[in-house]
Amino acid sequence: MKRVVISLIVVTALSAALYIGSQQVHRWKSSSVEQAVQQEQERWMVDVEKLKDEVKDLRDELYSETKMETHEQKVSEILGTPEGIASATDTPGCMDSEARLLSFFDYLNKKYPADTTPLTRFQSAMSRLASAPPEIMEKDLDTLALFRNIAHLYRTLGAQDLLAFRRWVELEPDAVEAFLPDLYKVMMDGTCTQVVPADCTREVATHYATYFLNTLAGRSYLLRRSSRYRILATYYSVLVLHQANLSGTNLYGVDIHPQLERLQSEIALYKGLARKTQYLASLEEINTHYRNR
Repeated sequence: MKRVVISLIVVTALSAALYIGSQQVHRWKSSSVEQAVQQEQERWMVDVEKLKDEVKDLRDELYSETKMETHEQKVSEILGTPEGIASATDTPGCMDSEARLLSFFDYLNKKYPADTTPLTRFQSAMSRLASAPPEIMEKDLDTLALFRNIAHLYRTLGAQDLLAFRRWVELEPDAVEAFLPDLYKVMMDGTCTQVVPADCTREVATHYATYFLNTLAGRSYLLRRSSRYRILATYYSVLVLHQANLSGTNLYGVDIHPQLERLQSEIALYKGLARKTQYLASLEEINTHYRNR
């Protein structure tokens, strides 16, 4: 009898201990789960705040208007004259545009001195891009080759040059936009070689325009850029391919018509471009050309 009582006491004690232990474990688990949920919520809140900041930055970029007066002032500062920004690009030939580009690179050299002058760095980069063009027919590439094509600009130019170019475009947005028409004119003319090397022909420009508009690698590169430079790169790629169509040198037969209305809408909505009116007029002229064919 005594043993039975002792056994009952032991069983009761074990049961009580087991119950208390299970309650403690339950409370511990609940506390751990609550803590984990709280930590996750805090992480989400941080991510949400970051996204809010990014959206605000994008909205500011999209709706911050670049005035033509500021644009012209920057060009006058670089050229050292009060001339209008369109004068050189409206003249025949490329000599005036080349002179403007030389002034632009001289301005960069004075403002951002480095071991390598901006003009030398630019010419070296252009020659390397011309001698090692990216792949266009991506359907024939294996996975590794496709990734190499996506990283083409980085592999060809290297981090140092890309960082230098990025610095210029971020710190001198008005100047870069103002002198892009001159660069386009010099490249398409092909007879002025003081800035653009002779090996950077219209065919090379057409190849890279095709890369940016018609390949996964090129489009993914543009999508990683700011709205301003993605729009500008797309715009000049369209101009290059339109000229290729006119001269019968669009070797890959890229149809730019689907790009036109989308690009026109983007430019119309984006307020960070000083030459917006000119861009829209040029695109409408090209659009009219293809509608009337």
